[in-house]
Amino acid sequence: MVVKMKSVLLVLLGLVQALYTYAGSDEIYQSRLLALKSPIELAYNPSVKPFIEEYLANPEATKQLLSRSKQFFPFIEKTLRSKGLPIDLKYLAATVSALDPSAVNSNGSSGLWMMAYPVSKMYKVKVNTYIDERRDPFKSTLVAGQHFKDLYSIYKTWPLAIASYGCSPVTLNKCIHLSNNSFYFWDIYPYMPAFCKDLYPRVIATAYIFNYYKEHGIALVEPKQEWETDSILVNKWLSFQQISAVTDVGLEELRVLNPIFRKDVIPFNAEGYFIRIPKSKSKRFVLLSDSVYRPIQASEIQAEPIDKMQAPVGDAPQAPVKKFTKKKVIYTVKKGDNINDIADWFDVSVFEIKSWNKLKKNSVNYGRKLTIWIDGAKLGYYQKINKMTPAQKKKIKKKD
Repeated sequence: MVVKMKSVLLVLLGLVQALYTYAGSDEIYQSRLLALKSPIELAYNPSVKPFIEEYLANPEATKQLLSRSKQFFPFIEKTLRSKGLPIDLKYLAATVSALDPSAVNSNGSSGLWMMAYPVSKMYKVKVNTYIDERRDPFKSTLVAGQHFKDLYSIYKTWPLAIASYGCSPVTLNKCIHLSNNSFYFWDIYPYMPAFCKDLYPRVIATAYIFNYYKEHGIALVEPKQEWETDSILVNKWLSFQQISAVTDVGLEELRVLNPIFRKDVIPFNAEGYFIRIPKSKSKRFVLLSDSVYRPIQASEIQAEPIDKMQAPVGDAPQAPVKKFTKKKVIYTVKKGDNINDIADWFDVSVFEIKSWNKLKKNSVNYGRKLTIWIDGAKLGYYQKINKMTPAQKKKIKKKD
């Protein structure tokens, strides 16, 4: 009888330990995150817990994410370090795209860093019918690094820099105003829209899972993809189907290796584009290059490939990239104007105005003509601001 009781107690203890290991507790999460030394302030908050438990409730997806980090984290860390940025910003990429360079969200943001189109425009990242350089892991990481530096220079705190990355400085500045101009993230948190407020807690949850997945019984799996590749310069129209037929590399593998090509086609470019092919197959491409180049048939120009990789945990359903709808207006600076008010009137950020006009300081001279990119649907409204009196422009601020 005593032996049976001991067995039952051992089973119950095992179940309790398993549940404890899976779910954890606020105290455990807090103490473990506290042990992570990072300039990003990876501190625990109850809002972080649901996102940690999303990872724990989807162990297979979490395993794949951990696996992909073996490929992407080394060069992300190297790039961030070279720019003097915290390497823990790598967790933001894992959060927003699940480290899938081909990922697209419902807002049209794309790539490893889920870069928004206005941001790509600001940093001269090419996005058109055939090419989306936001999906180039290396180039997008360089651009994202510079964008983080610019955002941090505005807010001087990483939680707010990360939040502004998710919703733009314009939106975040309005939230800061609603919070009585606090620069403490959790004071501003209640006023933020969901897509903005959740990003920083998700980054904390991602940092937690990358550092403590073993404590929750999640095993790391090795990447299946062959990543040893050669880069080949192509300066003519060429389809993935043509390359596949000659090199015997599958279409899906070509898409994974070359995510910047949106329609399975390499368009003509005077400078050419580099494509990546498994090293074991690259010689066939070079030897048979004459037979590779032939006119492309209409059937070979594919629509946006359907993403078959695991979608980011908690991210919105994927959708096609939205067309750019911004229009340019020219605003002539009047006496008494300042750059903060101008940004408010046109619903843009000070950072954007400075970037568009190559301004190094926040001061703007009387008579200066500023280029401002605004929502094309409201072009008529924004054009009227140029002729408004100071009193009329004050009313705009009151409405905000």
